[in-house]
Amino acid sequence: MEKVRRWVREDFGLDVGELTPVGHGADVAADVWKAATVANTYAVKWSGAGTNTGHQVAAFLAETIPGVPEPVRTVEGGLWTFHGKKKRLTVTPWIDGVRAAETGLTVAQWAEYGVLLRRVHEAEPPERLRNALPKRSPVNGRIPALAEELQVRLTTRAPEDELEEELAAVWKERQETITGLLSARISEPAGPRVVCHADPHLGNVLVDDRVHLIDWDDVVLAPREQDLMFLLGGMGSLGPTTTEQLTAFFTGYGDVALDQDAISYYRHARALEDVALWAEQALTGPDREGCIDILRGVLGPGGLAPLALS
Repeated sequence: MEKVRRWVREDFGLDVGELTPVGHGADVAADVWKAATVANTYAVKWSGAGTNTGHQVAAFLAETIPGVPEPVRTVEGGLWTFHGKKKRLTVTPWIDGVRAAETGLTVAQWAEYGVLLRRVHEAEPPERLRNALPKRSPVNGRIPALAEELQVRLTTRAPEDELEEELAAVWKERQETITGLLSARISEPAGPRVVCHADPHLGNVLVDDRVHLIDWDDVVLAPREQDLMFLLGGMGSLGPTTTEQLTAFFTGYGDVALDQDAISYYRHARALEDVALWAEQALTGPDREGCIDILRGVLGPGGLAPLALS
């Protein structure tokens, strides 16, 4: 960790004493630490995922939207530096709140979250920044091929250990659903595009005296249904679990005419992504058993995969 302290000191001008690894999050391409100086506490992230544009969008949004953490600038005025194999080092103020994925949101907080996400979608970034935004998740391009590779491995090859055997059993049990995801051909929506967080489930929400939406690595310019899909079922406890909660969110968000075809498109894309990436991580680690359990949830009754095919 000494090298991280040195990077933070040299790049951001912060003299970090205590540096504590943070284990939350599903991004295996990222390392995150809670970093303390004499005066303040920060979240330090070293990641190879997402794009640089996400940090620029977060900085832009933070100027006018409470609940979007403002990145700390480098000593040269930038938003990140590169270390290792072109992995970005970023720093944001530490939010000393609870994780909504663990505690849920109250009805009032769901409404507040609706207001926050509506403000994100209504933001008008400068033309230069808008033009730089990806139009779809960089992850999506490799997912179909990865899913096909997993299909071959888990249905035709002998498992290498007991956990792979368990994974293969889950895969085969839900083969009809997986085949449906692989064979579906859904046209990409052509509706108006707005700034979308692209992963706004409760795993990326923190709460102290307000609701905060964190982890802006995967920002895209897309129809708002890219984000709203996460609020409309299939996410288990990472989305609204009652009609009252859903109503509260849309009370805050405001009136919107949802394009159901766009919802279907983004729901399918996310379901296939979750199936492929959780299965891959169940093979490679970390937390292989936990990944198999998550995969069961994605594929099982009430999960995102069957909902995407309904």
